[in-house]
Amino acid sequence: MAVTPDEDEVSLALLLLQQYPVSFEQEEEEEEESVSEDELEVKISNQTYANKGKKRKVAEVDNSKETLLRMIDWEANRPKNPPRRIFVRDPDAMGACSELMWKQLTGSDVKDNQCRLMLGKEQVKKMMVDVFGKTEKLGIHGQKVSVYGPKGEIHEMVFKMWKKDTPVLRSAGWKNFVKKYKLEKHVDFLTIWMFRHKETRKICFAIDSTRIPVKGMLSPKILNAAFKNPS
Repeated sequence: MAVTPDEDEVSLALLLLQQYPVSFEQEEEEEEESVSEDELEVKISNQTYANKGKKRKVAEVDNSKETLLRMIDWEANRPKNPPRRIFVRDPDAMGACSELMWKQLTGSDVKDNQCRLMLGKEQVKKMMVDVFGKTEKLGIHGQKVSVYGPKGEIHEMVFKMWKKDTPVLRSAGWKNFVKKYKLEKHVDFLTIWMFRHKETRKICFAIDSTRIPVKGMLSPKILNAAFKNPS
């Protein structure tokens, strides 16, 4: 049953959007090479926009009222636990499970030659406490994990820290995941759980996907207005 967002919450979110308009225009320096959009890494975990190129480029950002209302509705109605359909091929898989985290896909997440999904550092830390416990460590080379997709398919990937402190799911398994579910940047939102397999004790992930017709990365104002815990 769908949950209707509280009218006062919606009114407050719209008021915030009106009172704090966001301008994303940036002056570009002349006579320098431009960078592709895929080189602009947008980290949802802390809403930090990092431009790695020499020339400053405006990232696609959605700050519209329509998107705000869609995100409020998604936040109110998305499942808090992994849906049963994710475990259709392995119904007794899930043991200890973390709280969910979510991710709006960026260009680099779905780029064909990257083969990796970047995850929020702080959210993953909380997940690891829930599932790893206080003594188990990830290790330098990471761990092989099974990732359960929205329709129950199981994909093998590697969970590791990239550049020392950025958690990622990587390998050809992620590339196949993107192709299988036809994932696209910006419009596809992932809900992610980490869990320990009840029988094998192996670390696993469950990932559900939702397509929402936004027109760019969510603005910080929408993130703060629509989500109780946007980080």
